[in-house]
Amino acid sequence: MNPKSLFLLPLFCVLSIFAPADSIQTIPISGEAWKGQTIICCLNGDFSISGPGLSLSQGTPDGPGSTGSCDLNAVCDFSFTVYSAAAFCSYCTGYSGGSLGGKTANFLDATLTFTGSAFYSGSGTTMAVPMTVRGTIIGYQLVNCSPDGVGCSLGPVQFTLNIVGQGTGTFFFPEPGVGQVRGTDTSFTGTATVVPEPTSLLLTGSGLVGVLWRRKLASARV
Repeated sequence: MNPKSLFLLPLFCVLSIFAPADSIQTIPISGEAWKGQTIICCLNGDFSISGPGLSLSQGTPDGPGSTGSCDLNAVCDFSFTVYSAAAFCSYCTGYSGGSLGGKTANFLDATLTFTGSAFYSGSGTTMAVPMTVRGTIIGYQLVNCSPDGVGCSLGPVQFTLNIVGQGTGTFFFPEPGVGQVRGTDTSFTGTATVVPEPTSLLLTGSGLVGVLWRRKLASARV
């Protein structure tokens, strides 16, 4: 290998790492998340998220009847996290799923953390709190399921999304002045960024290497 090739090889590797940045897809989204006891009882952690070419949802019964507590006349932390349906039914069909473009998943491995705090005065049975949300949702196919859709194993990954957004959470209390937080209904907007698959990264990187190599050969002929 000549000195020029030795010089270009690290450059090719660096370009292969950074090249996919322009191809990352970001989707505007709107969504809603529920946990605990809201209008109905009780939810283990549900959500619905939609955007252009994107539709995701999770529905899990048998959740907690309370998600926290607040001291009267104090600033309270209303943060909560929604996890995947695996916490309720391991790897089962029918509790979560969705699609991104032409890819469909029948299980969502989700971790969505909602963060917010506000002063609790004790007035009323509901309270609106500004919230932010960050997290990841991985869409899988489930395989080797029993006829009733339980006992499945994780199959291929269909997509991976990084979620960022902000919105308003409505928090429910049993009665005025009682600081037990029964649950929340949080609406939000934001973005879902599609994480490129490793195969896509490899193909994009190798493609750039090929282009630069051809240019080097063409320059050598001049």
